[in-house]
Amino acid sequence: MSRVDVISNERVFDDRHHLHEFRDFWRDGPVALAFLPQFGSTFGLAQARALTARFDEVEALGAQVILIGIGTSIQGFTFRKRAGSRFPVMVTQDHTLYRTMGLTSRRRLLNPIRNATAFINFVRAGIYPYQRTGDPNRLGGVFVVEQGGRRVTWEHRARYAADLAAGADVVDALRVAARPRVTA
Repeated sequence: MSRVDVISNERVFDDRHHLHEFRDFWRDGPVALAFLPQFGSTFGLAQARALTARFDEVEALGAQVILIGIGTSIQGFTFRKRAGSRFPVMVTQDHTLYRTMGLTSRRRLLNPIRNATAFINFVRAGIYPYQRTGDPNRLGGVFVVEQGGRRVTWEHRARYAADLAAGADVVDALRVAARPRVTA
């Protein structure tokens, strides 16, 4: 049983408090599940903006990106507005989904120079933290799931807070997952 099988029946609320099951996301095409480190953190906002900048490319592929974070629907709504995201935001109340997908927590001082440098660069670019929610030690990641949810075709697991998946890499992975398979 794969990680995707385990979460396929999991239910999450979106930022407007509508209930969804994960298997609904990959029914019509490939999907990138972007697990954010924290709603409101500089790194979560930067990840959402990097992916949102590629919205048109993702739509052209017939794929979608789902942003996932720990918090309430109101916090997810605030995050989506603050990030300017055109992708749906799903919320979970605990760390179960993160653990199921193999995303870890970090020690607070792990890679402080990389995190501090990235934080300063994001602030200079106008990405400021606000009302962070969830576990400050939780790391994020992105998983690309093929249509039908049979398997994860690409993944990026953050090793430290500032280790974000590049938007171009996610789109490339969605492009590969969206290609029709040739069967003999």
